[in-house]
Amino acid sequence: MTDKKINILFTGISGSDLGLKSLINLDKINFIHFPTIEIGKANLSINDLNKIKFADSYDYIVFTSTNAVKYFVNLYGEDFTNFSRKTKIVAIGEKTASALIDKKIDVDLIPHNSSSNSINSLLKADLVANKSILIPCSRLSKSDLSISLESKGAMVDLIVVYENNVPQNISDSLKQNILSMEIDLYIFTSPSTFYNFISIFEINDINNYFVNKRIASIGPVTTKAIENNNLKVNIEPSEYNLNSLSKDILNYYKLN
Repeated sequence: MTDKKINILFTGISGSDLGLKSLINLDKINFIHFPTIEIGKANLSINDLNKIKFADSYDYIVFTSTNAVKYFVNLYGEDFTNFSRKTKIVAIGEKTASALIDKKIDVDLIPHNSSSNSINSLLKADLVANKSILIPCSRLSKSDLSISLESKGAMVDLIVVYENNVPQNISDSLKQNILSMEIDLYIFTSPSTFYNFISIFEINDINNYFVNKRIASIGPVTTKAIENNNLKVNIEPSEYNLNSLSKDILNYYKLN
C-alpha cells in the first residue's frame, strides 16, 4: 500500500452510522458522505390510512426498514398493546428490530440476513396460508415479496408510508467538488442510491464513468440493480448490513 489515502464515497442517508465507524476513523481512508437519497412521508388514501390504524387486526406486520417503522408509528400512534394479542412482528435486520424495540414493540421474527428474500424464506407457506400480512414500505419497494407471500396463500397489503426522494438542494459547487475527486470506491446501500447518483450527476455513459472504479453494494438487490447496468460489483458482504460491508472493505484493501 502507498501513503495515498483511499477515497471512499458513501451515498447512504446516515454517514455517521456506527456500522461505518471502522471506515470513518481510519487514517488511510478519506471517507466522503454524499447522500443521494432523502426520506419524506407519503400521502396515503383514506383506505390505506384505515388499514394502518387497524394494523393490530393483521396476523403479521413485516417491517423492511427503520424508515418503515418511523413512518408507520407516526400514522398508527404510540399504543401497541393490542399487538401482543394477535399480530406477529417481523423485522428485516437488527437495526429495524432495534427501532421497533425502542418503540416498545416486541419483535417475533428476524431473518438472518437483511433482505426481503430472507423474509420470504422465513415465512413459509404453513405459517402464512390464509393469514393477513401488512407491509408498510416505500414507493420504491418491489412487489416481489408480496407476490411470493400471496402465492403461499397469504392476503397481503403493501402500503406506501414513505417516499425515497432525490435530494433537491445539492449545490453545483458540491457536485463539481465530487466530480473533481478521484474516487476509489463507491458505496451504494440501495438501488435508489445508485439510480439517484446517476440522476444527480446526469451520467449518460455509465460504463465510461465507472471505468476502473470499485463499487461496494450492501446486498443482492442493490447488486442486481448495478449489474443490470453492465457494471461490476467488487464487494458485497455475506451479511447485508453496514458493519459487515465495512469489514469486507477493510479486507479488500488489506487495512485490517
